[in-house]
Amino acid sequence: MNLFENIRVSISGSPVLLFLGLILILVYSIFVYKTTLPQIRIWLKSILVFIRALALILIYLLLFDPILITTTKNKIEPKNLIFIDNSKSIKFIGNNSEVNKILNLSEDLKTQVTNSELFTFSNEIKTLKNIDSLNFNNSPTQFENIIRQIKKTQNVASVTIISDGLNNQGVDITNETAQLGIPFFTIGVGDTATEKDIEVQKITANEFIYSGRKTEIEVSISNKNLTGDKAEVQLIENGKLISQQEIILSETGINRLRFSYSNETEGEHKLVINSILNGKENNIQNNTKSILVNILPSKQKIAVISGGPSADLSIIITTLSKFEDYEIFPIVQTGGNKFLNDKNDLKVIKEAEIIFLVGFPSKSTNANLLKSVFSEISNPNKSVFLAFSNNIDLDILNDYKNILPFGITQISNTFGEAQISPQNIAYSIIGNSEEIKNWEKLPPINFTKTKINPTADSQVLLIENSAQNPILFTNSTKQKFIVLNSANFWKWKIQTSEKQFQLWDNLIINSIKWLSINKDNQKFNLKTQKKVYSIGEKVMFSANYYDATFEPVNDAIIEIEISSENNSHKVVLNSLGNGLYEGEFIPNKSGKYNYKTEINNSKFSNSFIVEPVEIENIVKSSDRNFLRQLASLTNGSYFDLTNSSELSNKLNLLYENKISYNSTDNELRLSFLHLILLIVILLFTIEWLLRKIFRML
Repeated sequence: MNLFENIRVSISGSPVLLFLGLILILVYSIFVYKTTLPQIRIWLKSILVFIRALALILIYLLLFDPILITTTKNKIEPKNLIFIDNSKSIKFIGNNSEVNKILNLSEDLKTQVTNSELFTFSNEIKTLKNIDSLNFNNSPTQFENIIRQIKKTQNVASVTIISDGLNNQGVDITNETAQLGIPFFTIGVGDTATEKDIEVQKITANEFIYSGRKTEIEVSISNKNLTGDKAEVQLIENGKLISQQEIILSETGINRLRFSYSNETEGEHKLVINSILNGKENNIQNNTKSILVNILPSKQKIAVISGGPSADLSIIITTLSKFEDYEIFPIVQTGGNKFLNDKNDLKVIKEAEIIFLVGFPSKSTNANLLKSVFSEISNPNKSVFLAFSNNIDLDILNDYKNILPFGITQISNTFGEAQISPQNIAYSIIGNSEEIKNWEKLPPINFTKTKINPTADSQVLLIENSAQNPILFTNSTKQKFIVLNSANFWKWKIQTSEKQFQLWDNLIINSIKWLSINKDNQKFNLKTQKKVYSIGEKVMFSANYYDATFEPVNDAIIEIEISSENNSHKVVLNSLGNGLYEGEFIPNKSGKYNYKTEINNSKFSNSFIVEPVEIENIVKSSDRNFLRQLASLTNGSYFDLTNSSELSNKLNLLYENKISYNSTDNELRLSFLHLILLIVILLFTIEWLLRKIFRML
């Protein structure tokens, strides 16, 4: 509402000069008509003086650039925002009587609260124009949507929430509401009584399990008002019962149990925990929970190829053999076509995921072995750990420089002794920031006098102290490569104190982990926030995308194809900048969902599970403590649905107290108005006509 306050005129010149000019104009006009021919009556003379003076005054005023300023007072009215929970849980935990009370209260607030705006909320915010449109049929409930709407609205006096308090998707808003500085008035809906209920609360298991290896599935079962009752808990895999246990429900409300699990079949498997109560239960929707586990090949295949036996070779094989997760295939040449223990099956090179080259090639390496090894190494999908050792022949190695991540110059067959220092790189394969300083305490090793020049995109991790030559470096531009430019590194394992004893083992383990990471997965990663959802629960997809130089790609079109048993959907991810993408999907049926996409001819796929229960139906009692907390943190008030009659008065009082006013000046520059010039011309015209009519000279 705008109220007129005052009006004033501003000029750019001196008021004194303006006043003197007006006096002179008036005197001049009187003087002009003091004596006329012929003589005219006094009334006509007065009219002519007035017309002449007014015309000259208007012209004179324009010289001072007059500005007409009007001031209006603006009334700023705050808004009372009212949010009504329109989710399915309102009907699920309430009754018809409460639903009618919500409708009546909403109508009262709409008509009685000054400057109110009504909204419904669940998975989205909608303006409520007609109370009869409330159907309590949406899912899920997201209180964070209320915060977004408040932030979009200016000058909010109060926020009223009518809800059961079940925030079953999204973030906790309690901290954010306290920072808004707006009082929240909450009205609790639904039954707060705790009914008899058993729930599969949590399943804990390794996401990745090696084939044939036993692991444990830990399950947490919660109960309400069922102390001492018996229940059956089942482990089901791909629809088949695997194991079953009977439990007596604890008075603490939580039972924890373990299932032993193993599987020989590689791939992704769905595990279901199902609880069965031997008695009446009010809610069976939360008796089942699922997870997905990935069964991996039993062992990672690693080929160790050497040009001859050495202490360095022995320490690498010994270290690798300590770990059950690795299957080691050594090929050690002892001269000519002879191999240690007659193991020379070159098929293992092709089958191996990682290849260790130790002192390879040597002078005695035959052409057939050279061809087989470097043919496989040229495959960008093969990961390589190259350790020089004493018996390496750098002249032969230099013949394959086109596939190596370093250059070789000034070839020499001699080795020098060196003490090493780590580069300041935390959390690399040489350890974290606490561990890398221990590398300086290791005994000296030998390094080749040949000049080894890592490519510019390599990451140098260890150097020798005197000439700063690289000792250990990695490269992942074309393929995953780790190079250890040293001999007699067995000393790092044998001649060390107990504190440094683990540095070598950790180097090998971390190297294998780094070499095992798929490069494409580094450049592109697609995942969901979790693996198991409920019907109607929002599935959020997030992706990271980088180019060959690992610079973020922000303009890609990433389309995800989602398929279930009888349905398929497509979701296009939105770019958030910095190589990040995001999209969402809301499933309306239960089952296993597979999703996939293709980037630069590389395919990426994964899956998630949707449980056969709507998220709104999992809980059967309202969370009024949450609503009370919102009101308390914001200096508001909590009401039960039956005693909310005073709410309208409180909201109207807040509205009155928060009304504010501001004044607005509107300027009108008179010198820009053509109307004034037209008036001046009109006045002079009228004066001329009067003089003609009365035959004045």
